[in-house]
Amino acid sequence: MAFHSYKGGTGKTSLVVNLGALFAKQGANVCLLDYDFRAPSLNVLFKAKPQYWLNDYLEGKCEIVDTLVDQSARFKLPGKLWVGFSNPSLEALKDIMGKDRKWEVKALTKTLAGKKEIIKDKQVDYLIYDTSPGAQYSSINALAGADLVSLVMKADEFDLEGTKELSKGVYEALGRKSGIVLNKIPLEQIAAGGGAESFGKQIESDVGLPLVGLIPCMCELMAMGGKTIYTIEKPDHTFSKSIGQIAEKLKKM
Repeated sequence: MAFHSYKGGTGKTSLVVNLGALFAKQGANVCLLDYDFRAPSLNVLFKAKPQYWLNDYLEGKCEIVDTLVDQSARFKLPGKLWVGFSNPSLEALKDIMGKDRKWEVKALTKTLAGKKEIIKDKQVDYLIYDTSPGAQYSSINALAGADLVSLVMKADEFDLEGTKELSKGVYEALGRKSGIVLNKIPLEQIAAGGGAESFGKQIESDVGLPLVGLIPCMCELMAMGGKTIYTIEKPDHTFSKSIGQIAEKLKKM
């Protein structure tokens, strides 16, 4: 699976982490890969300092399984949760932004090969990419490596119009099974749209993709961003239950 967005700030990373943790909590083998090379986030939440970064794998300095850090024991998960981190250093960010198209084509080959290696070596049930927003090459590579793409969006006009363009210009071209996750939606906006079901159907019609889930805006999540994995630490929270519903929908897609 790949989780993508038109712009930043949609809550994509929090969704990816909580979804992956939930799958592992249910006994599945899960691998999360931070493919947001221009603004890495997973290392902040997991506070990891791996021996190798995903950047190192793409540069041919290691195998992709060498980048994976097992977080299962730390969170006492029945399944496995491996995480591959991208390098957050300023030097690494400058380096990745200077890459040309030729390098990105090679990175696509490495991405597809890495996917096969992880599935074979770790026997994962779910491999989840957290991508850069927009039409960055690294995002397109992750989308090309995924069987299922979830487009995470808020419901303001900026996000809506940009998401429409991504749906037409990227997802249709790639031919990947895709869906929408609405996140950080104010309750007032849901009510004005005639309720969650009616509001969701309107977004489906506007974007042209099926709705995977709708998560209301919660100030607590913004305050606790990067500090809490709700599906592990607060399983009865509204956010955790929303993630659970999304997980069940994704399993059926």
